[in-house]
Amino acid sequence: MKELTEEQKLSRAERSRLNGKKSKGPVTNDGKYRSSMNAIATGEHVELHKEDLPPFFALLTTDDRHAYVRSHQSHMRKFRPDSELELGLLRRMVCALFQYDRFTSLYAEAMQRDLDQVLREYPSLSMGEQFLQGNIRMAKQKDLLRYIERGQKFQFVAYNGFIKTLQLVRKGFPVDPPEPVDISADNREIEDPGPDPAAMAEILGMADQAKKEPSFVLPPYVVNLLKDNELMSKLAPNYDLGVLRDRYGLGDLPKAA
Repeated sequence: MKELTEEQKLSRAERSRLNGKKSKGPVTNDGKYRSSMNAIATGEHVELHKEDLPPFFALLTTDDRHAYVRSHQSHMRKFRPDSELELGLLRRMVCALFQYDRFTSLYAEAMQRDLDQVLREYPSLSMGEQFLQGNIRMAKQKDLLRYIERGQKFQFVAYNGFIKTLQLVRKGFPVDPPEPVDISADNREIEDPGPDPAAMAEILGMADQAKKEPSFVLPPYVVNLLKDNELMSKLAPNYDLGVLRDRYGLGDLPKAA
């Protein structure tokens, strides 16, 4: 084959460019679908997009985030999801089990409150009698007990349901070879998100008001947050506390309610 000259190469490239501008791609739905599948026909050129957040929010601000992540990691080791679909089911399993434990903790907290109340009222009672009287008081909270019982039952059923679904998915739709899964979003659950941005803006607004109006008294929770240097350096690194440091001092911080 005769080799093209540089002028011929440039001419051919220009014609290809002009022809390409005329193309509008596939027109029919079927054609668009086939075209969209070209990139994942073999899986060799698929770009995995990391998630910013898991598909749902599982934790409250009072939850032990480390405990949640440890549970997630132990489920990962046990079930070893081999697809994003299986990972999604595993996340929901962990969430259901964690919420079951939350209801268990709720019962323990309520029980402890009643025991402490008995101890304050009758300090001379034996430990066994304190426990008995605490249970008697707890039993009177029928609405709370029913709420906890229903919550535990619901989450237990949900947990087992997700396990069965995962088993059915693996049996009916095996993934071979396994596809990579991204758990970076789940690992970030361990990080304390801190106050909501709107709440933080409200806190700084109160701090600004206190600077301008010496008679304005900051709530204890605001003072405690402003005095948390590590948290403030992360949430509002450029905020100048000014006279508030001297006014409230480091020695006599009000206790948060």
